[in-house]
Amino acid sequence: MALISTDVNNVKNDSRLIYFDYFRAFAILLIILGHCYNAWPRNQLWESALVNIISGNTALFVFISGFFFHHVYFPKYNYWTLVKTKTKFVFLPYLILSLLFITYYYFNSGEIVMIKYLNAYFNSQLNSLSLIIINLVTGRTMWAYWYIPFAMLIFLLSPVFIKFIHLKLATKIKITASLFILSIFVQRPFMEINPFHSLLYFVPYYLLGIIYSMERIKINTWIEGKVFPLLLVTILIAMTMCLLGQTDNAGKASILAWRGPDYMIFQKLSLIIFMLAFTMHLQKYDMRFLKTIANMSFALYFLHQWILSFMSNLGMLDFQHGFGGVVLIFIIVATFSYLLARVVKLLLGSISRYVIGW
Repeated sequence: MALISTDVNNVKNDSRLIYFDYFRAFAILLIILGHCYNAWPRNQLWESALVNIISGNTALFVFISGFFFHHVYFPKYNYWTLVKTKTKFVFLPYLILSLLFITYYYFNSGEIVMIKYLNAYFNSQLNSLSLIIINLVTGRTMWAYWYIPFAMLIFLLSPVFIKFIHLKLATKIKITASLFILSIFVQRPFMEINPFHSLLYFVPYYLLGIIYSMERIKINTWIEGKVFPLLLVTILIAMTMCLLGQTDNAGKASILAWRGPDYMIFQKLSLIIFMLAFTMHLQKYDMRFLKTIANMSFALYFLHQWILSFMSNLGMLDFQHGFGGVVLIFIIVATFSYLLARVVKLLLGSISRYVIGW
């Protein structure tokens, strides 16, 4: 994914990492699913609870990225090598695809992407050049692309995380817990426009991934074999969120504005722990499809937004539907994203890594 370069695939494939391949695969599938339910009315408690489970799963990828930062990059860490690698294989595909979409969107609609929301956010009538620059800086070219500017901030701040790694475990836990408490009240940024706001909200998941990498053997002994109890906990938290008045992600334009607590933090923490236990259980099986999905997860991340955009333009997302419609849209989007990634890879060969990250 965006925070996870395909360099990860060169890591020694020992049994302790098989479950992280499966974790990555499920995470990207959840991300895609989380973008497929906008026309779902959600009239029942179970529907709203399910939305809380399939929403906000960027948190899983940030956690995974923190894990791999320590597990893969820390032993041979070099700041400029890391930044150059991520610029080539994370930022460059983002830049190419963003400029392509800005061009496509302009010729299709006569407008710059997100013009209404950006003008409202900055309380100004911005000119076209300013809008394009803001699109690229904030990642608002496509719905999920906000993740890349945030990811680049993570990469640029890697010396801070190196210092974090060298702290005592108790200190790391206190810092991470404090930042989670802050995230509960900071919430996500409105329309994901502010990457610094996203950084403040998501960074404790990254730190948690680092801690997990350093303490994973001990942690795994606590959670291994507890798949069903942990699943029950994550479902109950998702339902409790609904009863407390929150369905879907909570967000606000200003970091300092008061909007109450964001209960999604608790749901995602429970989901991460469940996914670890679940994928550890699955690693006894050779699930090649999940390994393939994990390997191409970066491309699926970039391309599924294109498929959704084309479907929207064709009016395929406008109908009211139940959960069955969500599943149908998800299958179409995931399948065509997979096929499109394969086609691009076939046509461009190794160059495709600079275009779609795979």
